[in-house]
Amino acid sequence: MRRPLSAAAAGLAAALLLAGCAVEPTADVVGSSWLVTDIWTTPGEPSALPDGAAGLARLAFGERSVSGYTGCAPLQGTVHFTGEGAGTGVENARTLTVDRLEVGETEENCHAAWSHGQLTELIEPGAVFDVRHDDRALVLTLRTDAVDRPAIGLAAM
Repeated sequence: MRRPLSAAAAGLAAALLLAGCAVEPTADVVGSSWLVTDIWTTPGEPSALPDGAAGLARLAFGERSVSGYTGCAPLQGTVHFTGEGAGTGVENARTLTVDRLEVGETEENCHAAWSHGQLTELIEPGAVFDVRHDDRALVLTLRTDAVDRPAIGLAAM
């Protein structure tokens, strides 16, 4: 003879089922490590990093700093985030401006030369990016007069 599930057992089963579907927490812009997944520079060209470079380039932001790896060389610098209105914090920033950037020596025979070249051309002192932050994704779109503006796509690690 089968016994019906008690309300407590049914509740526990539902909670366990929902826990398996839990969404990863939102990654903050500051304090998270960001993997470069896409670099959009030429309309009609693929944006994904080439096989040899995929998974190598990464960035991390502080309140006023950036550090990372281009896939061929380390980089570090100072940045500032801005938004609309007084008291806008980094997490609500709409723009990122690169103030200073130092790129280390490039590794010899680097397999990620394409991404290194693209990143160092885009992320340079004076560059201003529009910031779009959604949960675990970050897109930095270069402010320029071009119709198809270059951008860097990042995913939280």
